[in-house]
Amino acid sequence: MFLKNVLAALAVGGALVGCAASGDRMVRADDLRNENYLVTDTVISDLDFPSLQRNLFQHRAACGSAPRFVMHEGETAYASLIETADTPESYENVVIADLIQYPESWRAPVRVAISFYSYYINDDIKQRVDAMLNAVRQPGNCM
Repeated sequence: MFLKNVLAALAVGGALVGCAASGDRMVRADDLRNENYLVTDTVISDLDFPSLQRNLFQHRAACGSAPRFVMHEGETAYASLIETADTPESYENVVIADLIQYPESWRAPVRVAISFYSYYINDDIKQRVDAMLNAVRQPGNCM
């Protein structure tokens, strides 16, 4: 009987430790890239990656900060905007945006599609998304 109680206690303790460990799991950027964490998406016409980067540099110079632009490795039409200047350990409290640059065609001008993702979605996150969009659309207009 004593052995059964010890084994049961160890099993319960192991389950609790497993639950605690999964609660401390780090949120990676790739974890956010699905429709469950999509905040909003938009397309900005007459914009390409060089123009977008120029806008971010102008915004950083005027306002002191801007989202970080990161090209996807081996890709020329895919990039991301990351809200923080540094690479975070966990993306749980970071807004990221995936960018797709579309070339000019006879049907549409050059444009960039932007999809914003966040682990949480609330009014604060929506304001942070608006600030990121503002840095791209209206560089130097500090919010």
